[in-house]
Amino acid sequence: NNYTPPTTEVRTIKSSGDDGFLIPVKIWRPQTPRAAVFFIHGGIFANGCRESHPGVSAGLASLNLAVITASFRNGTDAPFATGTTERDLTDVVRYFRKMNPDVPFGLVGSSSGGYFALSLCRTLGAVDFCVPICPVAHPGRRATYLRSCVAGTAREEYGDAFHPAEKARRILDTQMGFWAEDAVSEDAGEALRTPSNVPTLLVLGSVDRNVPFRVTSDVQAWATKTVVV
Repeated sequence: NNYTPPTTEVRTIKSSGDDGFLIPVKIWRPQTPRAAVFFIHGGIFANGCRESHPGVSAGLASLNLAVITASFRNGTDAPFATGTTERDLTDVVRYFRKMNPDVPFGLVGSSSGGYFALSLCRTLGAVDFCVPICPVAHPGRRATYLRSCVAGTAREEYGDAFHPAEKARRILDTQMGFWAEDAVSEDAGEALRTPSNVPTLLVLGSVDRNVPFRVTSDVQAWATKTVVV
């Protein structure tokens, strides 16, 4: 067996903003990567860091992909209206593409990170592929679902898989700490209804209390391929 595990390192990237923020990142480097990916962690648009979901990052690296993760700013410290999250994510993309100029570059994102991956595909050039994993592709519809859980009507509207009221309320409050207004989260989801020109592999859970199918239905309609696991 000649397999050589990828090397890993942690470092920081200077934000392009005026605040001098240093974005913590972690990098997995195979000897000869066939592509490079930015794995954008989930966390209800508020939580998580470069160490989140290590199994996903290590799994991607084991496929001979160069991988970067980041502790980007979001949540109430950097709500959507500030543009801080998109700037941090864009800075990481530009940095890693420059580090890996000769291989395809893609975005992989989980849950809220899946939303960011889908959104970035529309604002950045030269993204070769996108893999959103159970993405909160329509934050407005997710808020509607969570409110139905709180109100006790989710079973009638979404079937047997739904969050208990207390948990749904916590998730909703955390999510809205980033979006602030329903209209903003609704517009963000509507913006992803039109097809992307980036090849997209959509990965969904067959029973997902966090992201029901209704939240991803528009992306399902245009994704290059959808896999339900």
